[in-house]
Parts: sequence; structure tokens; C-alpha cells
Amino acid sequence: MFDHCPRCGEALTPGFVRSGQRSILWTPSDKRRVSYLPMWEGEFSLPGECLWNGAKCPARHCEKCGLILIETKEEEST
Repeated sequence: MFDHCPRCGEALTPGFVRSGQRSILWTPSDKRRVSYLPMWEGEFSLPGECLWNGAKCPARHCEKCGLILIETKEEEST
């Protein structure tokens, strides 16, 4: 994952994107959507699901420009 913002070059702050629901959903649609399965076409669930405590996944935030970077696939250990 990036250590510096690809937009402005500032250092990124590590943290998490959290949800009160069981998953964090990426969708190409702007329609109101509850993030439960089944997924609609083009959607995927971000890594880090947790049914009982809400979902979280690692992310990095640029305080200068407000960009948040999220890994959509977990890194494979080599």
C-alpha cells in the first residue's frame, strides 16, 4: 500500500474504514442500498468483514487533500 498520497505527495495516515453493518460495499450505483448479499452486478464487498462488530478494512488517509485509499484485495503472503 502507498505511504504517500498519489495525488499530492503528502504522507498518508494509516487507519480503517468502518461500517455499522456486516460489510463495506463498493457499488457503481448511487441508489440507496443496504449492504447485504446478494450483490448487484458490478458490486463487491471490501475485505475485513465482521458480522457482529460491524465491518472494518485497512485504509490510509491524506489529511491535506482528503483522499482515502483502500485495498480491495488482501495481500498474498509470499
